Amino acid sequence: MIEKTKIASILPYKENYTTSKAQAAALWVSDFYKFSKFKKNNFIFGNTDKKDYLTKNYINIPLKTLKSKFYSTTNEYCDEFLKINKKKKFDIIEVHSRPLVLKYLYEKTKSSFILYFHNDPLTMKGSISIKERENLLEISDKIVFISKWVKKQFFEGLEQNDSDKAEIIYHSISKQKKFFKKEKFITFVGKLNYSKGYDIFRDALTKILDEYKDWKALSIGDESRERPIFSHPRHFELGFLTHKKVLYFLNKSEIAVVPSRWEEPFGRTSLEASSRG
Repeated sequence: MIEKTKIASILPYKENYTTSKAQAAALWVSDFYKFSKFKKNNFIFGNTDKKDYLTKNYINIPLKTLKSKFYSTTNEYCDEFLKINKKKKFDIIEVHSRPLVLKYLYEKTKSSFILYFHNDPLTMKGSISIKERENLLEISDKIVFISKWVKKQFFEGLEQNDSDKAEIIYHSISKQKKFFKKEKFITFVGKLNYSKGYDIFRDALTKILDEYKDWKALSIGDESRERPIFSHPRHFELGFLTHKKVLYFLNKSEIAVVPSRWEEPFGRTSLEASSRG
């Protein structure tokens, strides 16, 4: 029976599949798993040192080479998965946002493969060149994109601009059960860095807060690398919050801002903010 099909969903090893640290790709996988008719035989793989997994079907892959300059963490990640696959013999292997992982596994197992692109394929190792993308079309049984724009990027420069193997599946969001009373919050959700336009948010909001004394600014997210500093008495950095808390603050906010510098596909922040009014 089709419901007994065994599926492995492989996240990027840096994508944290936990309640406390989940980002867009992990939430996408979690949302679709919850409503899947295959859930009894679907296992999700990743790497984390946390224990608050988003769903019970998660299998953690410990890695020894995370900070090594001499060994490939991707290869170790794939090899550890292959040891598990040797016992479980998955019928379908889903690979999220890592074309190189799909190519590595394809050469070592006879499973069917689905490749998911959560971001621009032209920026990912293994799908930058035309030849690489043509090869991915050949070896994948299905390629899923989270937006029309991401799909368009994949076919850029190819002789064909579509394929029977190509599918678009958007982000999802739970229905709003009740509406909160809005407060004069202007809220930013995402990495607090330049590519996400956090400096644009800072510069604009500094002027707005100086002029409109009854408004406040909230920043939700973090950034371990170089980042803009936003200092204002009515601006509050809340750090990285759980998805539930993010939705709570979007429920309370009058305005949400997504000042991204790159041609970003319609992502979770836009969807979640819209769904919360």
